[in-house]
Amino acid sequence: MILNDILIVVGSVLKIRLERRLVEEIYHYNICSLLLGTGNLLVWSGLLRYLGFFRQYNILVLTMKRALPNVIRYMFCALLIYSGFCFCGWLVLGPYHLKFKSLSRTSECLFSLINGDDMFATFAGIIETEDTMIWWFSRIYLYFLIALFIYVVLSLFIAIIMDSYDTITEYYEKGFPLSDMKRFIAECPDDASSSIYLSDAEEDTVQNAFSNCWHGITSMFGSESAVRRPSAYQRIGS
Repeated sequence: MILNDILIVVGSVLKIRLERRLVEEIYHYNICSLLLGTGNLLVWSGLLRYLGFFRQYNILVLTMKRALPNVIRYMFCALLIYSGFCFCGWLVLGPYHLKFKSLSRTSECLFSLINGDDMFATFAGIIETEDTMIWWFSRIYLYFLIALFIYVVLSLFIAIIMDSYDTITEYYEKGFPLSDMKRFIAECPDDASSSIYLSDAEEDTVQNAFSNCWHGITSMFGSESAVRRPSAYQRIGS
């Protein structure tokens, strides 16, 4: 990939300047590490294309390529639901729970809950007060979030990838489908050199070209034979 080469080259040049004390600002170190780190990430990701030469690895690579568009669409839909839970938790539970004090903390807390981490501490963070409405809302909110994302969203996410894997495996067993170009070519049984693909004008032009070429060859050999072979009168006269 060209992008990772550019990032590594620019990061290396900046690293040389930092080593020679040509620049000493702290943000140059951050930019250098960012460029080199991202470049190395892209380099190692690019090694996947070499695994395509092996059948078993190529199935996995093709599965990721086929599932990527559907995964992105599905993640966009899930992101909308996740954003709604984030704003709701931040606005309602922010004054009562430490993990919901800011929007970023709320997102981190919900992401941990989706992955099954730190559940009891989150539930125990809201102590039941005189106003039980917030306490009951927090329970319903957290239970619904965990059940929705763990049992539905993540399961559908895995199902999309497994469907792509089954499709690629079936292609390997029964053959890959033809592209639009190959399907269009397969509709006509004639060979590509057949005269059916030539119009009348083109066919006449080709025939005239062959005819002129043949006349030229015969006239050339005919003139040479006329020069080399004397006529009967010349032989008699000699």
